[in-house]
Amino acid sequence: MAWHTAMARRFAWRAVGGLAMALALGGCATGPTHPALTGAQAQLPDLIPVRDFVASRQSTGGYQVSPDGQRIAWFGVDGVIPAIWVRSIDGGDAKAFRIRARSVRFSADSRWLVISADPTGDENHRLYAGRVQGPDTGLRELMPAPRSVSRLVEAVDGGADFVVASNQRDKKVFDLYRVSAEGGAPVPLATNPGSVSWWGVDRAGQVQARTRVQGEQITLERPGAAPGGWVTAVQWSRWESVNLFGLHDGGRQAWALSNRGRDKLALVRFDLSTGAEAVAFESPEVDLDSVTLSRLTREPLVVHYMPGYPERKVFDAGLATRLTALAGNQPAEVRIISADQSDRVLTVAVTTDRGARTYLLRDGREPEFLGETRLSLIADGLATTLPVRYAARDGLPIHGYLTLPVGLQSPRGLPLVLLVHGGPWARDRWGEGTMRQFLANRGYAVLQVNYRGSSGYGRTHMEKAMGEFAGRMHDDLIDGVRWAVERGVADPSRVAIYGASYGGYSALVGATFTPEAFACAVDVVGVTDIARLLEAAPPYWELGLPWWHRYVGNPAVPEDRARMDAKSPLYRAQHAQKPILIMHGVNDPRVKLEQSEWMVAALRKAGKEVEYVTFQGDGHGNQKWSNNLTMYRKTEDFLAKCLGGRTSGFDYYQLGAWAF
Repeated sequence: MAWHTAMARRFAWRAVGGLAMALALGGCATGPTHPALTGAQAQLPDLIPVRDFVASRQSTGGYQVSPDGQRIAWFGVDGVIPAIWVRSIDGGDAKAFRIRARSVRFSADSRWLVISADPTGDENHRLYAGRVQGPDTGLRELMPAPRSVSRLVEAVDGGADFVVASNQRDKKVFDLYRVSAEGGAPVPLATNPGSVSWWGVDRAGQVQARTRVQGEQITLERPGAAPGGWVTAVQWSRWESVNLFGLHDGGRQAWALSNRGRDKLALVRFDLSTGAEAVAFESPEVDLDSVTLSRLTREPLVVHYMPGYPERKVFDAGLATRLTALAGNQPAEVRIISADQSDRVLTVAVTTDRGARTYLLRDGREPEFLGETRLSLIADGLATTLPVRYAARDGLPIHGYLTLPVGLQSPRGLPLVLLVHGGPWARDRWGEGTMRQFLANRGYAVLQVNYRGSSGYGRTHMEKAMGEFAGRMHDDLIDGVRWAVERGVADPSRVAIYGASYGGYSALVGATFTPEAFACAVDVVGVTDIARLLEAAPPYWELGLPWWHRYVGNPAVPEDRARMDAKSPLYRAQHAQKPILIMHGVNDPRVKLEQSEWMVAALRKAGKEVEYVTFQGDGHGNQKWSNNLTMYRKTEDFLAKCLGGRTSGFDYYQLGAWAF
């Protein structure tokens, strides 16, 4: 009783304090001060509250149809708590499992949901099972081993079993287990000898293949005649990408996105016994992104790729017509999110640069709207994103995206935010982009650059990044800013650089290697010391570390380490000239919190202007809306000072954010 009383007093005290803060700050929203955003030529739209970008009780997504076509599960909110919802496909019997989930999947018999979650942001992913029918909303953990990662591999046909990969035995590698959503202890299926990077499991739950990393080679192996034995089928260079999936034909064939012997990732049918590839589809411009397979036939339904705007190849003419009708007369990424076992019931997400809407497709019926994301709910006030292309100083074609604020008769000489993606082996995409739209609403032009090293543009484009951290990779970004200035879009004296992870590293490189180019920098979970990043990497990075060594060096080699230190912002803190905002999740397992702490200490020792914010309960990217609220609020206030955009000043959701 005393505990409840104390908590009530604590809540009341914070509420009073929050009310006082609201009264003090509620009128502090400020308009833009940059000349390009003021005057008769600039009629900016209404300022969208920060809360609408980071929290919504109405937004939903990730709709999954059950294999029997009778139920739907989706991501949503129960009250104010993140939840996975499930209901009959036509019924009102919805119930919620209160959990902040990463993914959700039905069992093959449609009676269970298995939910993946990262409760503390440290990427030790957990798996939980919940019963689909009935009022029970309890969840049972399937692999209850502390400080380990568990991942779904396959739902086994005909029942409630799943094949799961887990590093609970050896934190460096993943073994296979068979678990039942109905209960019982996990059953070991295959033990990793220390070099297996992929397990090939069919829908019967049988292990049909595996790949091993062996020096400079990837070896594909098949089960041998003797129990537990393996035989080599084919090898390829570990620097080629062969992403295998969709085993079929009794486990003799698979599909793959492969660039073996070519520059771009193509869809191939892959013979698991000989390694022979038969090309099914490829783009001459870019890598293929993803493939949707038929649940019934295991043949491809749709291939997605993105040279600028999203494009797709649909292999069935009737399905192509239905998906095109959903997109309407606009660029859109139209993806089949899930299908029942007959391919007659589909959930389809239609994503534009203003958010995503999901529909239910059933044969013989009109599409049924299911729900939409936060951006889609505020789409009327959002900006247009355009694909752009320019040549880097060495002639390399660079692709990216430009988003301009709404309401400007002549969008010229604008304050600009260079928004740098992480990875670096990832890419910016046309489509839903919350931070991009938030910044545009505040009055900024937003430039996103797929610099060399970005994925999606072929192996040659990626490999041009070897040895180019804080070198030509950064030149590509600077060349993008120059392109925007030369086109009259950007004010060269009012450019900020913002990024997370590798993007955060880029922001700090901008602040300490080319400080004359930027008015300020924002770093989120960014790398500051490359060598110590790799030395403190999570154990399950072990098989992937040679990739890092190829691109940036091996910290165990003195010559490499010297080069890595020379490219690390931590050792150039004294060269910073402009304000820096650094933000980091305290539970980050990839880029440890110490990376930011070292940088902040070095900047303060050098007498530089730096603001530092940490997020409790989150890691390498925020899951908690309350932390995102803080991040967006800090960002808009910081950029308003150095770029002259507008800021909301206070969002009343801040009053209750402490409770989450």
